[in-house]
Order: sequence, then C-alpha cells, then structure tokens
Amino acid sequence: MRFRYKAFDKNRKVQGEIEAGSIEEAKRKISHLVIIDIKPVRSFQISIKKRVSKKELAKMLNVLGLYLKASIPLPNAINLTKRQLENTKLVKFLDFLHTQIKEGQSLYSAIESQKIIKLPKYIVNSIKIGEESGKLDVVLLEMAKFLKEEEKIASKTLQALIYPAFIIIVSIFMIAFMLTTVVPKIVKIFENLHQQLPPITKFVIESGNFLQKNFVPIILFTLLIVTLYSFLYQKSKKFKLLVDSIILKLPIVRKIVISKELGRFSYLTYVLTNSGINYVTAINLAANTIENDRIKSVFRHAIQEVVEGKRFSHALHKVGFRFDKSFVQAIALAEETGETGNILGNISQIYFEENESRINTLLSLLEPLMIILVGGAIGFIVTALLLPMFSMNILQ
Repeated sequence: MRFRYKAFDKNRKVQGEIEAGSIEEAKRKISHLVIIDIKPVRSFQISIKKRVSKKELAKMLNVLGLYLKASIPLPNAINLTKRQLENTKLVKFLDFLHTQIKEGQSLYSAIESQKIIKLPKYIVNSIKIGEESGKLDVVLLEMAKFLKEEEKIASKTLQALIYPAFIIIVSIFMIAFMLTTVVPKIVKIFENLHQQLPPITKFVIESGNFLQKNFVPIILFTLLIVTLYSFLYQKSKKFKLLVDSIILKLPIVRKIVISKELGRFSYLTYVLTNSGINYVTAINLAANTIENDRIKSVFRHAIQEVVEGKRFSHALHKVGFRFDKSFVQAIALAEETGETGNILGNISQIYFEENESRINTLLSLLEPLMIILVGGAIGFIVTALLLPMFSMNILQ
C-alpha cells in the first residue's frame, strides 16, 4: 500500500510517497522527518511517469556525478543536486530517491520503484552496474555527456527542419485559401458568361468545391490517420518493425538512419566501456538505445551469439548484418587490437559527422524543391484561371 506524506526535513518542507503495510509502518519509515500529513493513496489514482528533456536530465546526472566524484555521500549529493534544479518533477524525483536511500535501498532499487519520471532503460541499467562496480560517479558523468551529445544532434536537426516545415505549412494554407476563396469568386464570372471551360480549369474548380464542402472532414480524417499511426507505431511491435523496414529501403533516408543508429551505438559502447563496464554488457545496453527495430533485431541476434562465446564482429557477419560493412571491419579491428573503446569512440565521431553532412545536404536540396513544388502548384491554379480569360480575348 502506498502513502502520500508532507513533512519537514531540517526546516525545509518535503513531500513524497512511500510503500508500507500500514500507516504506522509508513510513519516509522519516515520517522527522521517531522510529519505534517500522511494518508493512503487511493487505488483509482493513477501515477503517470512524465518524460523529462535530455538537457535537464543531463544536467541532473552531471551535477550528481560531480558531487559523488568529490566524495560526498550519496544522500547529501542528492540534496545538493536538488537545489540546483528548477524542474519540479526532477526535484520531486530526487526527494523520493533521498527518502528511499535513507531507508536502506540502493539508488537502482529506488529508481526502479519510483513513478515520477520516465528514465531510459539503458541509464537505469548503467546506474545499477555503476553501483555494483563502485564507479557510480564515472557512469553518471559519462551518461550526462552522452545525453548532451544526443541533445546537441537533435537540436541541430530540429533547427535545420524549421525552414522547410515553415514553407510546407504556408504553402498548404496558401493553396487552400486560393481554392476556397479566390477560385469561387472568379468562377462566378465564368458562369455568367456561359463559356465552355478548359479541363484543368474544371479540375481546379471541382477541387476547390470539394475542399470547401469537406474541409472539416478532411482535417478530422488527417488527425485520425496521424493519431492511429502514432498509436500503432508505439504499441504494435509488428507495425513498428514494418515501418522501420520500409524506412531502410528509402534511398537517402536509409543512410541517415543507419549512420544515426550506428553512431549512437558506437558512442554509448565507448562511454560504457570507459566507465568500467565489461564489453558484452556495454554492447547489450547500447543495443537497447537503437530506435529502428529492424536494426535492433539484428544487433540482438548478434549479441546472443556473443553471449555464447563468439566475437561480436563474427556474430554480426553470421546474423547477416548488411547495413554498413565498414562498421563490422572497425569492430573486428577493435577486437583484434584490444582498443575497443577508443576505436568505437572514433568511429562514432565519424558517423555523427557523416550524418550531419547528409542531413545538411538533404535540407539544402529540400528547400529549393519545396519552393519549386509550391510555385508549381500556385502556377497551375493561376494558369487554370487565366486560360478561360485568354479564350475570351481570342473569341473577341
């Protein structure tokens, strides 16, 4: 049974939840606090884990790691970290961890039992290994570094996509406005003249009429399709695997996705091995960060071969890894020389740079393409409206 409490901890008000068999047991567990209020959490209340941005999560892990590196005990380090955070969810999360650790739980156990924020599984598993190996400070700092790199890449991609997205949205509204507002007004002129209209003019007029009559259903249908796609992609493994497999067949997108996934895998493996985590565990945790299920399934089969005693490079070759031959060659070289961490760190940087270059090239081609498409669509509508006018002039 869970109990929600409010209390004072050294003149500072705190609140949280605790698991106990009875209210008396709950009070005993937090006897170090001055309790203001404590009551059971009702069964119908649902606690939903909230996602936290990678930037905020990286800051929290970095600060906590630095305090631990300075040999500050974990409970004190958590309290000090709280004071440097502005996100209320993270503060509540650290409050919960502090309470659980004071009760004798490990950091990993406390994180597993919390229902406040959603943490990536590879971070939770890395923390567990860091605690067991006595290198928790190193793991936290490396995880923070990894999240910062992820956030930096995502931020660059988002910034680069803003302009093409803006062009697409403006063009859709502009074309819709012309079809629903401008075209009907000009159509009235043609109707009064009782003139035979060209096929493309009829097509534009009918398109405008259709859009005007069915605007709301079209919007609702589009939202339904997007919602259904999003739901199936998140909940159906078969659907996600199908979509991810199709993505890997698209000429330009394929290389971008592969570079992104292999770069992330390589970098995280490098980070984990440098944190003292053994190679097999590191590649297993790194494989969990792969977002494309088609690539992830190949890695999972390969890791199973590694657990059975094979080299990772041989295992990748055996399970039919065909995404990038140079990656397998780099893994083989790393295993032969014993410089796995350093080589993976270098190839991750190569992949990140290649991916950035490909994305920039794609976006530089996408911008003029969008302008041509928008100009072509508007030009088609204008031409369709002008053709009858030219016919009138010729007849006169």
